[in-house]
Amino acid sequence: MSLLAATSSATRPRRSLRVALLGLFVALSAGLLIGAQPVRAETTLVSSSPANSEKIATSPTQIVAVFSAAVPNNAVMQAVCEGRPAPIGTVTVGADGISLIATVTAALPIGTCNVTYSVPQADGKVATGGFSFEVLDPATADPSDLGGDVTDGGNLAIDPPPVSGPLALFRILAYLSLAALFGGIAFIRWTWPEGINDDATYRFLKYAFYVALVSNYVVTMLRASLLSGDSVTSTILPLGWGQLFHSASGISAVLRVVLIAVCGIVALRPDRIFDPQSQIVALALPTAAMATFGLTRAMDDFSALGTVAGIVHVLAAGMWLGGLVFLAQSVLIGPGEEDLMHAIRTFSRQANIYIGVTVVAGIVQFYQMDGGAILTSRHGRLVIIKVIGVAGMVYIGGAARQFINHQLAKKRELNGRTAQQLRKAVLSEIGIGILVLVFTSWSVATLPPNVTPPGSDRTNYAFVGDRSGGEFDVQLKVTPATVGLNAVRIDVYSPPTGLTDLTVQFNPPTNNTASVTLNVPLDGEGAARLPMSEGVPFGAPGLWTIIVTGNGPDGTLPSVTYTVSVMANSNESGTTGTDITTTSLAISVDGSPATVVVPLGGTTVPGAATPAAGIQPVTATVVTSVP
Repeated sequence: MSLLAATSSATRPRRSLRVALLGLFVALSAGLLIGAQPVRAETTLVSSSPANSEKIATSPTQIVAVFSAAVPNNAVMQAVCEGRPAPIGTVTVGADGISLIATVTAALPIGTCNVTYSVPQADGKVATGGFSFEVLDPATADPSDLGGDVTDGGNLAIDPPPVSGPLALFRILAYLSLAALFGGIAFIRWTWPEGINDDATYRFLKYAFYVALVSNYVVTMLRASLLSGDSVTSTILPLGWGQLFHSASGISAVLRVVLIAVCGIVALRPDRIFDPQSQIVALALPTAAMATFGLTRAMDDFSALGTVAGIVHVLAAGMWLGGLVFLAQSVLIGPGEEDLMHAIRTFSRQANIYIGVTVVAGIVQFYQMDGGAILTSRHGRLVIIKVIGVAGMVYIGGAARQFINHQLAKKRELNGRTAQQLRKAVLSEIGIGILVLVFTSWSVATLPPNVTPPGSDRTNYAFVGDRSGGEFDVQLKVTPATVGLNAVRIDVYSPPTGLTDLTVQFNPPTNNTASVTLNVPLDGEGAARLPMSEGVPFGAPGLWTIIVTGNGPDGTLPSVTYTVSVMANSNESGTTGTDITTTSLAISVDGSPATVVVPLGGTTVPGAATPAAGIQPVTATVVTSVP
């Protein structure tokens, strides 16, 4: 066979393969081109307001979903917030033809809102999907949690100082150091009286005192900075702490610093713990200082049981964790004699009591704050993590106590090796305790479902009027819009300042029913709320005409009129005709009765359960008259 013939026969299969592949490609391409039909892309969500996963400080006025294609009129959009249907009005198609708009008729509850949509398509299919957002409480919202500014009405007066991170860290140190001081003094008094003669005891109490004083001072300073919106340097001195005195939580923070400072008389002179003349004061001061941590959630609407449970919880936890720190740093630092063995066995028994009280009081407080929202609220989920951490502490501590009860029950002296073994176990327990404090500090910056901070308004109003816009931009809200007493809120967006003689007149549908005039104590941008307990009395059912008037910097402002349909109430608490008399209502922030004035755009307090700065006591009058 020639070389040419060999070459031709060798390359033939390769050419045949290339031709076959080319033919297959052409056939497939032709089939795709011939059989191809126009395909309509599925309608998808392009954007939304609020955006998906966005965290907002105030309830939105509307929910908007923008799609990639035209939306038919029979499209559906629904919202569920915290497991309940959201208060939204009729869903409409926007003017652009590609968006769905749902007006929010009442303030959305604080928590997660899930929005779902169903958009029919031309091919008969239905495009479905959804997005979610979270409404944070303005009193505890951390600016780092928000995509934008923390506002009320969209107007932020001042950027909050960036101190929320340091505040969380110093909170941990503040609690741990004060617990060490409090638990150490309790340990000396009831567990190891002989420790009063030990040099390690003096050093421990002295350093715990200094750290507790400095860290709690810094916490108070940073909280004051967040409340006022001023720089940290302006709150270094207590003269800049004025905003803290607007709430029980803030007052407790200042009181804690004062009490810790006075604790120096016992921390620097531990012998006063056993001096009959000073013993009561020496024990009462650190106890009172520690108890102030239980007032962090002290609110007007928070139950006394919850507050007492919180105080008992922090005291028991302080004796437990503080006792562990003292045990590790003063007792187990080396070998010891019989008094050390007695102290270890005694604290092992006492710790069971501290743990039991901590758990029971914690459960009561948790139920008061969260109710059944264990997994549906951020605060509840953080508490669950804390419980897991506490369980870890109990497990390690239980193993150590079992070792003490079995291996050291009859020993009269503590050798160095055993001391080191116990110290390692105690330090491990303390380490988990510090992790628990991390989540405690985080949970303090969140609002439990059952706690409403003063100055906030979670009311679901039955009637929410439209904003009037223009130079006199106001919005009226009324609930329950039935005969009897009604809560009323009036929001002023413009003019920002110079507003005088702001009145809201409620005119009845019949001539034999008293009209009501509400004099509102606002001088500009802000909001005033009259609670139902001191609310406006609607004397008859029907269409009430409500007229809002006021004077601006340049003279009389155009009046704003609303019409509210008032329903009959079988349990009428209101009165009609001449039975209605002139009523004056004292309005304050923390007292009762109260109308809370909430300035729009006031800065909020991240990491604290207190209202925005600028809320002040005012006076308003409800004047009724019969034509």
